[in-house]
Amino acid sequence: MMANDAARHALHRLLSERSETLYALYDAAADNSLLADLQRDGLTHECLYSGTKAITLRNVAPYLIPCAQFQSNVAGFIDQVWRRGVTMLVESGAGCEALKIQLKKNSFVRNSQGTDCYFRYYDARAFGRFVRMATNDQLSEFFGSACLTVYFDDAGSGKIIALAGKKKTLISRIFDPSAMQFNVSDIDTNQ
Repeated sequence: MMANDAARHALHRLLSERSETLYALYDAAADNSLLADLQRDGLTHECLYSGTKAITLRNVAPYLIPCAQFQSNVAGFIDQVWRRGVTMLVESGAGCEALKIQLKKNSFVRNSQGTDCYFRYYDARAFGRFVRMATNDQLSEFFGSACLTVYFDDAGSGKIIALAGKKKTLISRIFDPSAMQFNVSDIDTNQ
């Protein structure tokens, strides 16, 4: 259940207006029962991992769920999916496969000792911390060319926060072509 009515209404408006380009990021480790519900109901969901990892980590893996399939039942998504391991939405015009590739890249980081580790950014609590500490270059790398906006449940405030990336001005792009600018806003008040 949503923390407050304002967040619920903002999420409903967002999904109603942009469901074709929105994807829910589902963390099976947070609520494994949703995975069975998605399968039972025949809803599309794709594991970000592939091969052996997709099989062995099935019950704790991240999944991408296209929100377009909920366009006729946005309230059902909010009541039955949101906060059941889904606390993030990603907007992309690149399509499901390109977004899946970008998000999969973000699942692994190298720690200070040089060891590859899983980065559970699809848990909004971890993502909120990452956003507060990340440099512009790190955010640009995270977004890549596939992510336009990440909407996440800010557990501390009970609000849905939007982190939107946009290309810099032409002059800025000449000197730093891969850099993006980022805007953080509360969707309760910004839609």
